Amino acid sequence: MIYAEKKNASEENFIALLEKSRGLLVTEIRADNKITALDFEGLVCEKMCEASSGTEFEGTIKQTGVHAFPDIVANGYFGVEVKTTTKDHWTSTGNSVLESSRVEDVKRIFIMFGKLGGQADVRYRLYQTCLPEISVTHSPRYKINMDLPTGNSIFDKMGVDYDELRTSGDTIQKIKSYYRGQLKDGEGLWWIDEETESSSPIIKQFRTLELEDKERFKVDCMILFPELFKNRANYERAATYMITEFGAVSTSLRDAFSAGGQQEVLVAREKKSVSQMLSQLHDYALKIARRINEIDEELLKFYWQVPSIEADRIKQWKELIDKDVVGGLGTEFPSEVFQSGYEEASSK
Repeated sequence: MIYAEKKNASEENFIALLEKSRGLLVTEIRADNKITALDFEGLVCEKMCEASSGTEFEGTIKQTGVHAFPDIVANGYFGVEVKTTTKDHWTSTGNSVLESSRVEDVKRIFIMFGKLGGQADVRYRLYQTCLPEISVTHSPRYKINMDLPTGNSIFDKMGVDYDELRTSGDTIQKIKSYYRGQLKDGEGLWWIDEETESSSPIIKQFRTLELEDKERFKVDCMILFPELFKNRANYERAATYMITEFGAVSTSLRDAFSAGGQQEVLVAREKKSVSQMLSQLHDYALKIARRINEIDEELLKFYWQVPSIEADRIKQWKELIDKDVVGGLGTEFPSEVFQSGYEEASSK
């Protein structure tokens, strides 16, 4: 077994209880191959009660209920989360990272894992030592790997203590920040959590979105992705953003910004023929100016790939969209087109 470094005599005694319970469980499930995953939690509680006879845990072991975390408590301090698989491996999907149903007084939680496939077996480990990653179902959940080498948990990777993370008050944001740091170009995060504005499970076509959503997508992209204004625009990150934030896809995303050819707009009070991209930048200038100050600073740093956000966000953004622009979109710099559009809209 792999378990925690022993903190005190009571924990040593609890680990001894788990070891004895494991032996009883292995004997039981190997003798009866009809035991199911649904049976296993009750069986764990039964064998722990049997193993606790004559110990400090006798009479204190109980199941907590259908939705509570963990499944079993002992002495009100120790907990056991029960997991099973019918496959011949030691992995499973674990619990929500938010632990909103956690029993309040439980401080140390172990996993008792029943492998019912292949040769039936049981292992136990301290909860946080066998959680290598976070996966997504309807919300972020830990993965469980009972074979995980010591020091390779998600908490080791993040450089944060499990108890510190779960009690931090911003668990989701800390996890998102970690995974954002692992992203490659064009990749993004996706999951539905309590902070997600749109939780629809339906993937839509971009062309079917409401006009307001289409405009907000374009405004956000013009703010967040300066590469759209380069001579050879890159739409990879914008496509990812469409999926993660709007639940939509498009087979012709470039056309949303560039279809329609040249347009005439006023730039420095002169009519100029500019690309469709710059024409939209001109038309959305006022909305961009308003929206840019609403976006979370950490998100701007992430998408702009800069160490800090200046007090004048618009000035900083202008420098980003003008960078490496030489022809291609027209003879004007994007910032000049934006400024003209902003002044024109503000004067109305």
